Amino acid sequence: MAAITGKGRDLAARIDLAPWHAEDLRVGDWMNLGTVRVDRDEILAFASRFDPLPIHLDETNPVFGDVIASGVHTMALFSSLASREFIPRLALLAGKGIDQLRLPVPVRPGATLAGAVEIVDIAERLARADVTYSSILTDETDRVVLSFIGITVVARRQTADV
Repeated sequence: MAAITGKGRDLAARIDLAPWHAEDLRVGDWMNLGTVRVDRDEILAFASRFDPLPIHLDETNPVFGDVIASGVHTMALFSSLASREFIPRLALLAGKGIDQLRLPVPVRPGATLAGAVEIVDIAERLARADVTYSSILTDETDRVVLSFIGITVVARRQTADV
């Protein structure tokens, strides 16, 4: 997946115009979502409850040398950012799916992760649109730890003539 290009409009500058309907969005629009820090205790607690595999719980893990956050935890960290900054500003009708999910670099204790989204497609329907966006989560050294394509259903302000 390509990184966020930042060639469109910065949606953070358009927050006062929210909620954003399909007509308010353009391919190339992007938004930084802020940062989240993940610590060892959080990795261990999440893994203990939701993904109790040794790579997430064994602090002497021979493969990684320490615990790493599970993929589900990494996705939840991204969601914590997107659910505060991007998703609530959409005239959201529903989530539709996730494609091309990748976890190329493990998330380690103490990491500070930064999220961003970029609109890559808008498929308009009669009263709604499927808005497809590229999502990325990077660590403090700009390595991608999570990437995926998200699809949401967003209301249209005006319906097309039939």
